[in-house]
Amino acid sequence: MLARASEFDLGWLLDPVTPTEFFDEYYEVAPLLVNHTQGGYFAGLPDLDSVDELLSTTVASRRQPADGERLIRTEPDGSLSSQSLRTTASSASDIQAVYRSYHDGFTVVVNQVHRRSASVGRLCRQVQSNVHHPVGANLYLTPAHAQGFLPHTDTHDVFVLQLHGEKEWHISNPSVELPLARRRGSKQTLSDAQTYKLVPGDVLYLPRGFPHEAVTGSSSSLHLTLGIYAFRWYDLIADALRLLGDEDVMLRRALPREYVDEPLESQHLAELVRRLTVAMSDHALIERAREGLASRLVAGDVATGLSRFRSLDALAGLTDASVVARSPELLCLLRLSPDQATIEFAGNFVTGPRRVGAALQFVAQNERFAVGELPGSLSSEDRLDLVKRLVSEGLLEVLHDER
Repeated sequence: MLARASEFDLGWLLDPVTPTEFFDEYYEVAPLLVNHTQGGYFAGLPDLDSVDELLSTTVASRRQPADGERLIRTEPDGSLSSQSLRTTASSASDIQAVYRSYHDGFTVVVNQVHRRSASVGRLCRQVQSNVHHPVGANLYLTPAHAQGFLPHTDTHDVFVLQLHGEKEWHISNPSVELPLARRRGSKQTLSDAQTYKLVPGDVLYLPRGFPHEAVTGSSSSLHLTLGIYAFRWYDLIADALRLLGDEDVMLRRALPREYVDEPLESQHLAELVRRLTVAMSDHALIERAREGLASRLVAGDVATGLSRFRSLDALAGLTDASVVARSPELLCLLRLSPDQATIEFAGNFVTGPRRVGAALQFVAQNERFAVGELPGSLSSEDRLDLVKRLVSEGLLEVLHDER
């Protein structure tokens, strides 16, 4: 059972619905609307006045700049207008052009806002540590009496957090249960839709596959969407097949030239099926695929939010009595082999000899401890060296010298 640990975790997001109730009754099954009576429930997250700053002083993803910001509007004829944000000669967003488009009814979309806002990044890390699937966030500002996207279906689960104003969501039942990403973009129609009205402080959970649209009334609306990009059984099997392809040359051979015009040879197919059946019964292969997915989860490059520079300054005075901490929202993965021990976290890793395995396991299981509490046959110098490396690489932060 997931306990409610702190602000910004899944328990806080869904309160009074518990995480256990959510996973048992709603997850991947049905929408859920949670009404938080306090209008300031999301006071720590971006508000209407924050949007100008996000657009004008933060930078979109360098790897996928087109996913940074967009302007969208559903036209009266049912078509969708979409614009990329203009940039100035200094490569900054043309904020005046954004204002004009917003005044003309366009929704302002700020994608990957978890990389641009410390509070949103923390929220995503907390929820990700609870659900154990990758989490990202987009921000949507829609003017009054407007609609951004056409009716559509998402292929990932979402939590919608209403930050400002009101928005009405129309949600229909899915025609395909839990669709895969290749169904993204198909035209959707809403029939027998249920209406959910969100006001500040509300949270709407929407499983993937449910057709929906969102419209504003007499007020503008600002909402934050957390996307849950779940690893599925499909992904586990696909990764296992990729691993098997590295080992079995039969899977790497080209299809015969005749496959375009003639059925595949049945005896060859039977042998292929036999090999796949044997391989998929191999627990070690599935475990390697599972570990690969876990590595992808912890390899996310969202900033950890630790006091890194202050901690680096404190390393010169580190002793066995010094107290260090690992953020509970920072997932880590321990790998042990006969010769070495490795701990992976936030797109980074630290590797050492096998004898530090007990100490690294202790770090993975404890959020706060004194350096001298690290177990294993390590000298005081060994413990200090290990902790200094874990601090410098970003897994731990230094708190103080005494509890």
